[in-house]
Amino acid sequence: MAAKDTREYELFYLVGDSKEAELPTIRTEVEKIVTDFGGTFLPEETEEKRNLAYEILDERRGTYVARRFTMPEAGDEPFSAEAPEKVNAIDGMTRLLQLYKPVSRFILIRAEKLPELKAIPREERAKPVRRDDRRSSGGGRRFPDRGGERRSVEPVRAEKPTVKEEEKPVENEKKPIAQEDLDKQLKEVLDI
Repeated sequence: MAAKDTREYELFYLVGDSKEAELPTIRTEVEKIVTDFGGTFLPEETEEKRNLAYEILDERRGTYVARRFTMPEAGDEPFSAEAPEKVNAIDGMTRLLQLYKPVSRFILIRAEKLPELKAIPREERAKPVRRDDRRSSGGGRRFPDRGGERRSVEPVRAEKPTVKEEEKPVENEKKPIAQEDLDKQLKEVLDI
């Protein structure tokens, strides 16, 4: 039989941080799953350890591994004449990867329209300052100076305006009210 073209696929999988010591063994097992179905790995590989966006199987960190491989199309050897009932290779790999417990998540896709596989450069960001740390560091806010130095600036507090003696309102002096005046005021209020 004439061999048809091969297709390129990418396998992207996640291994939890608790299984980091077993990573070489896990990588070998995943490669064996792919090669058993006729896949041939390409030399490019990307591996990156990252924090997860959400907890997966009680893991908060993990190692992402991306590998490309080629696979003969379905009509190629050894799948066509010898074993017509044989499962599609991609479906078989997917099934075995789902059953392989050390791999937390994976995605297996065709790589024809994907960009070149390479490590993504990451910029290390400064650790964010917690609110508690800012309070204990001496108070005021920090702003960059023209010279690039940082200086501490105390917050400005508004002071109460002073009122001159002559502008002060006169407080109501409490005068004793006669019983008759009090009754009169009550009558006016109650009649309204």
